[in-house]
Amino acid sequence: MTTDLHQELSKEFGLFEAKFRTLIQGDFPVIEPICRQIFKSKGKQLRPLLVFLTHKLFREEVSEQAYLAASLVEIVHAASLVHDDVVDMADMRRGNASVRALFGNKTAVLAGDYLLAHAFLNAYDKGEHKMLRILVEAIRRMSEGELLQLQYARNPQANYQTYYRVVECKTAALFRCCCHCGALTAGASPEQLRLCEEIGNNLGIAFQIQDDLLDLDTCAPSGKLYGNDLREGKLTLPALYMLENASAQEKEAFFRDLEALGESEGQPDNLIDKIKRSGGEAFARSQALLFREKALNAYKALQRPSPLFEALTEMIFS
Repeated sequence: MTTDLHQELSKEFGLFEAKFRTLIQGDFPVIEPICRQIFKSKGKQLRPLLVFLTHKLFREEVSEQAYLAASLVEIVHAASLVHDDVVDMADMRRGNASVRALFGNKTAVLAGDYLLAHAFLNAYDKGEHKMLRILVEAIRRMSEGELLQLQYARNPQANYQTYYRVVECKTAALFRCCCHCGALTAGASPEQLRLCEEIGNNLGIAFQIQDDLLDLDTCAPSGKLYGNDLREGKLTLPALYMLENASAQEKEAFFRDLEALGESEGQPDNLIDKIKRSGGEAFARSQALLFREKALNAYKALQRPSPLFEALTEMIFS
């Protein structure tokens, strides 16, 4: 479905790629090889897709402001991945060596900061102050989410409430930002902007739950290393469901095994099996569908039908 959407928006993505390259270019040669590594693999470009397809709910021709918004959210996402790889000590990203693996942790952190500052200065110079305010708020929320996630790693106090608080900040904040910026740059009304934020928020939560499920899939085609979240001590929604329905003795055994997994090169198969047998996988899948339905309800309230936008919501589950 991703390929189909890119084909449908081939004109827009052709212009986007050119404008994006211009935006990340600067007069600082040191950053050039790092940027090449960061953007070596484009991924699904889901966030620019969200900007464009939300924009097109209100205006068919994509505005210059929307191209800028799409470029900025892609830079924010890329910088966040560079920083995530430092936090998680990850050596691979999308099948390629991570920036930290090639250039070191200090360079990776500074490169991520440079990208954000360079892009935002360009946006400021273009007078897009509302857009910048929305983007900076998203970055603040994303940082809060990452800090909360670290706080609740391998933490018996973690529960559904803390999980959704982390996810709304870490993942959904940028989805909200994409939908808001797409609508804002198309001249949407305040009520339409609110509905678009609701769409983005619920799609972001559904997307994160889907990512949780990939962590349990030993045959996942995405290239993601299965069990990696467990290795890092992240208590995903399927794991929390298992803990919610476990005895005190079972909980103690789970956290003991989780701690041991983080300290060794062992395999997470035993923990994954426990989560699956508890019904955690099925529960998480039902919750992802629930949040997708919430997003679709907000979308229907806009009364602006778009087969492409509906295809995008399906893509999250592909």
